[in-house]
Amino acid sequence: MRIRLALALALLALASGLPAGAADPPHGMFTPSEIKWGDAPPMVPKGAKLAVLYGDPNKDGLFVIRAKLPANYRIAAHSHPTDEVVTVLSGTLFVGMGDKLDLAKA
Repeated sequence: MRIRLALALALLALASGLPAGAADPPHGMFTPSEIKWGDAPPMVPKGAKLAVLYGDPNKDGLFVIRAKLPANYRIAAHSHPTDEVVTVLSGTLFVGMGDKLDLAKA
């Protein structure tokens, strides 16, 4: 029953589209071989790989990226000027809030 409810909610979310005012909504499907991975920008510790699926992260507007992070990877405390959605496809992600990295509070 829970699986059916989760699937129904996911389909409803997909059918509803993006929030009002979102221009040029993204759409597309990618097979693993179609995704172009590259090194993360120099401000991120070495080891991360990124793929831009939609938009341009260096410009205003909607963009979609995927990240591959090695085990026990740490990113220094930072903030983002825009909203963000994070989906963990595999593994565990610990996220903290605040001005400095505090693993005890992640």
